[in-house]
Amino acid sequence: MAEQQPPRRSTLPKDEARRRYIEIGELVVLEQIKRDAEWLDDHPIAIGPFARLDAGAAAAHDGKTRGVISNLFGSQAAFQAETMALALSAADWIDRIQYPDPAAFPEAEAWLDALLASESARGPRHAADPVIEFGTLWALWLGVMPYGLWSDKVVGPSMDEHIQVVRQLAQVLEGAIDHFGLGLRDDTTIEDLAFAIAGMVEGVWLNQCLTTQHPGEANEPVATLLQRSGRMIWRGATQARR
Repeated sequence: MAEQQPPRRSTLPKDEARRRYIEIGELVVLEQIKRDAEWLDDHPIAIGPFARLDAGAAAAHDGKTRGVISNLFGSQAAFQAETMALALSAADWIDRIQYPDPAAFPEAEAWLDALLASESARGPRHAADPVIEFGTLWALWLGVMPYGLWSDKVVGPSMDEHIQVVRQLAQVLEGAIDHFGLGLRDDTTIEDLAFAIAGMVEGVWLNQCLTTQHPGEANEPVATLLQRSGRMIWRGATQARR
């Protein structure tokens, strides 16, 4: 049998070697997420932040011991998985959305500003206390979202909710366009407009996880980013009724 050779010493400079292993580390993390995501589709397991959920800490919030979680769920793992499943399915929260009434505003862009301000308030808020509401649940979803690259169990409820939001928003936008005597441009549908605004809202919510101020203008709230971007989308999609 051939004699095993000792591993060769790296000839890379230390900074380059550190960089190489950091990049390998990133790849290993992605490979682990892929394995966990594939496992999730076969078994109800908790992933991301839910895998660190401590049953004892949850019971202590109610003045109880860890045993109450075991009695109700059978195990900490089952409790973690059921908590994650509920957090990933926020359809009830979406049903509760109340949009501003167009009739309460003198012109379309004033109504749009109010709608987008309410969307900003509905989303996550940097440094806010942990509470159960849609914005914090959405932020929890961010911790699981990378697994959606490979897991249908994450994709399913996530896409269902997105479509639910878009359909509700499309109805509201259509009513506002009619109320203000506007129309859509020839190459635009109401669904196009709803998808654009919904996507923009969630994009700005990423900023709201990190700051309460406009990223480019410290004297403006982050909601201003949503309103200004929304006006550009609105102006590009609507026109005076023919």
